[in-house]
Amino acid sequence: MFYFKSHNPFQVTQVKTQRMQAQQVYLNSKLLEILSVEIHKPNAKPFVVTSWYRPPNSLVDLFSNIDSLLGRLDSENIEHYLMGDMNCDLLSSDNIYVRALLNVTDVYGLKQLIDEPTRITPSTSTLIDLIFTTHQDNILCSGVSHVGISDHSLVYAYRKISIPPVSKGINLISYRQFKHFNRTNFRNDILAQPWDDIKELYNPNDMWTKWKDLFSSVCDKHAPVKTKRTPPTKSP
Repeated sequence: MFYFKSHNPFQVTQVKTQRMQAQQVYLNSKLLEILSVEIHKPNAKPFVVTSWYRPPNSLVDLFSNIDSLLGRLDSENIEHYLMGDMNCDLLSSDNIYVRALLNVTDVYGLKQLIDEPTRITPSTSTLIDLIFTTHQDNILCSGVSHVGISDHSLVYAYRKISIPPVSKGINLISYRQFKHFNRTNFRNDILAQPWDDIKELYNPNDMWTKWKDLFSSVCDKHAPVKTKRTPPTKSP
């Protein structure tokens, strides 16, 4: 769990590994509750993932700030994703907030991936947890898992990622195999996990570890990690 607080306009934290780098940028704004992460892969263009929470009582003028953010990303011609609880029910098109959101995202060519309710109560059913992207072709699958951890369901998207070899000679690369991936079976196994065990934990790091282990075990079953050898890299 990460919490960022700063008196500067931006606070940047870089997370580096041997093969991938992530840069987390927190926009310190009194109007936007937002966190952007820029993902770098070797020999590939970076992409940005932005998580945004819009309070339900916020003014419609707030969308002008999102317009500015998306405009900056668009000017840099970078692949980006906007996701989060936006409190705009896309199942109700006759809504000033929905129209404001779609007007902004349409201008920058963002496509919305989630198409079923994400918050279901005994009396209501709304689609307010959304994922927008500029590069829909890079998404393998997306959807909603009603895991029951909260009154909001889990929304997800799988982006195609491949790691190129980093050295000459015979290389071993690891990847997830989606050849036999079945979305329905994956979702059913997600629902079958003992998510209530997380409620017995009090440390946020322990809760995150437990959630990650449960989720990863299902991913490993339906999209197992494979290793293969690649031929030597040819010199130019």
